[in-house]
Amino acid sequence: MRTGPALVALAGAALLAVLDGTVVAVALDPLAHAFSAPLTTVVWVTIAYLLAAATALPLLGWASARFGGRTVFLTGLGLFLLGSLLCTAARSPGMLIGFRALQGFGGGLLEPSAMTLSAALATRESMGRVLGVMSTVVNVAPAAGPILGGLLLETGHWQWLFGVNIPLGLLVGAATLAYVPAGRPDPAAARPGADLRGLALLTAGYLGVLFAVNRAGEQSGDWPVPAAAAGGIVLLVAYVRHAVTTTAVPALDLRLLRRPGFAASVAVMGLVGLIMYGQTTALPVVGLDQHGLHGFDQGLLVCALGLGLLVSMTTGGRLSDRLGARSLVRSGAVASAVLLATFAASAEHLPLAAACALFVAVGLSFGLTASPTVASLYRTLPPAEQPQGTTSIFMAVQFAASLGVALLSLLQARAGADWVTALFALFAGAAAGIGLLAARLPGRPG
Repeated sequence: MRTGPALVALAGAALLAVLDGTVVAVALDPLAHAFSAPLTTVVWVTIAYLLAAATALPLLGWASARFGGRTVFLTGLGLFLLGSLLCTAARSPGMLIGFRALQGFGGGLLEPSAMTLSAALATRESMGRVLGVMSTVVNVAPAAGPILGGLLLETGHWQWLFGVNIPLGLLVGAATLAYVPAGRPDPAAARPGADLRGLALLTAGYLGVLFAVNRAGEQSGDWPVPAAAAGGIVLLVAYVRHAVTTTAVPALDLRLLRRPGFAASVAVMGLVGLIMYGQTTALPVVGLDQHGLHGFDQGLLVCALGLGLLVSMTTGGRLSDRLGARSLVRSGAVASAVLLATFAASAEHLPLAAACALFVAVGLSFGLTASPTVASLYRTLPPAEQPQGTTSIFMAVQFAASLGVALLSLLQARAGADWVTALFALFAGAAAGIGLLAARLPGRPG
C-alpha cells in the first residue's frame, strides 16, 4: 500500500471539510442580497455547518468500530458532496441553511476520520511529521476559507462556493478507494450501539448555551436567553453524569480525561478552535470596518495569518518528534498572547501593512500550539482509544469554533465601536491560557 498518495487523499478531504466552515465568511453580504434576507438569517449558513459537524463527531468512535474507518470516511465524503450539490440548487435561505447542515454533518465525519486513518498509516517515528501535516491542513484551512471565498465570488456566482467541492471530492474518493487500506471493523467494540441518549443530551445542552450566547447581545433581558442558558447547563450536567456512569461507550468519553496529559490536550485544542475560528471570522469584518476593504481584499489579514500558520505548523510537527509538545506549545502560546494583546490595544490606529505583518507573526507563533498538541494525543492514548480521543479533540475545536462566532456577534452588540479591542483581548487571554495548560502536556518523546 502506497502511503504517500493515501496521505495526500486524506489531507485533501480534511482540507475540503475545514475550508467549508469559513468559506462564506466574506460572502454573507452577497448571500443576503441574493436571497433578499437579513444578515441575522444568512449568518446561520456558517453556524449550521459548524454545529452539524459537531453533532456528527460523537458518532465517529462507534461508527469506526462498527463499520471501519475507511467506510466512515467515505460515508462522510458522500454526505459532504451531496450537501455541496444541494447548496448550489438552494432557492431560499432556509434551504441553503438546511443543505449546509447536511454538508456539515458529512464534514464532521470526514475531518477526524481522515486524521485517525493518517495516524494508522504513520510509524511511531514519523507520527509527529504526519500529524503535523494533517494539523497544518486542519488549522490553516479556516484561514484559507475566506480567501478562497473571495476568489470564487469574483466569478459573480455564489454557487461556486459550494460547487467547487464536487470535482475535488470525487478525486479524493477515487484516491481513497485506490490507496487507503479498508481496515477491519470491530463489531465487538461497537456492540453496545451508538450512545443516542448521550448524544441528545450533549447536543441539546450545547445548543441551549450557544443560543443564549448568540441572543444575549441582541435582546438583553429577553426571557428565552436565561431559560436557554439554564436548560443547556442542566442538560450538560446530565450528560456528564450519564457519561461517567454508563456501562456503554458514551458519545463523548469523559473517562479518557483521566489519562495523563489528555485533558490538557483537549483544553488546548478547544482554545485553539476558539481563537482560530474567531480570528478568521472577525478579520474580514476588521478589514471592512477599519480599512474599507471589500470582496477578495477583505481576506488580506486572514491571508497574512495563514501564511504564518503554513510555515509554523509544518515546522512544529517535525520539532514535536524531537522536543515533545510542552516547550513548543508554551513558547508559541506566550508569543501569540503578546501579539494579540498588541493588536487589541492598537487595532484602531494600526496601518493595514503593519496589521498584516503582525498577523504573519501571530501565525508563526500560534502554529506551534496545534500540531504538537495533536501529535501528543496519539502518543498519550493506546490505539484502541484513539478514535474516541480524536472525537474529543475535534468536538472541542468545533464547539469552541461555534462559540467564537457567537462571541463575535455578542461583542459587536455589547462593546460597540470597541468590539475589536474586546474580542482580541479575549483571544489574547485564551492564548495565555494555552501557555498555562502546556505544563500538563507530554514532554520529550521517550
